[in-house]
Amino acid sequence: MVRLIPNQTYLCLHIILSQQKLSIIEVERNLLTEELGVYFETHDGLSPLSARIFSLLVLSDNEGVTFDGFVERLEASKSSISTKLQLLQSSGRITYCTKPGDRKRYFKIAPDNLLLRLDKKIEIWEKEKSLHLKIYTFKKKYLQKKGLLQYDSSGLLYSKNYASLITDMIKNLNHLKTTLEKTINYKTP
Repeated sequence: MVRLIPNQTYLCLHIILSQQKLSIIEVERNLLTEELGVYFETHDGLSPLSARIFSLLVLSDNEGVTFDGFVERLEASKSSISTKLQLLQSSGRITYCTKPGDRKRYFKIAPDNLLLRLDKKIEIWEKEKSLHLKIYTFKKKYLQKKGLLQYDSSGLLYSKNYASLITDMIKNLNHLKTTLEKTINYKTP
């Protein structure tokens, strides 16, 4: 797998196509796997290989990806892939299924992974909202005590409005979560 900085990715499309004899869709998948991988490394704290494995699963169809598929697409050692798959399974991010008459395991993103990610995002926003409300309360008391309340009304207004914006965002995230739960339950037999 060719590792690129996201801004370089599509500029290298022609070079990669000519060097590796890949189809355009394969090159696009590889480039997007890399870009998603960087995102999951940065935002979810995954190791580079774990992030690329998870990225491939995001881009895969409902059938999933086999162990050999990861080895082939990521060009990593079998032991490294195996270790990272076990780590992602134990963290609840991925799962696998088998097919009758087929000994291969097909790895997929765990059905509730997105719900867990939303819960974490909501928790982070709740904490930030709480902090802004505490800042607002403290500043208001402090400025009132000093007789300076009229001079910092914009700072107070910012904290209050930001907390209100976060309230709306949390409400929307909770609505999204409810919709996803209904979708997941609808798909589950």
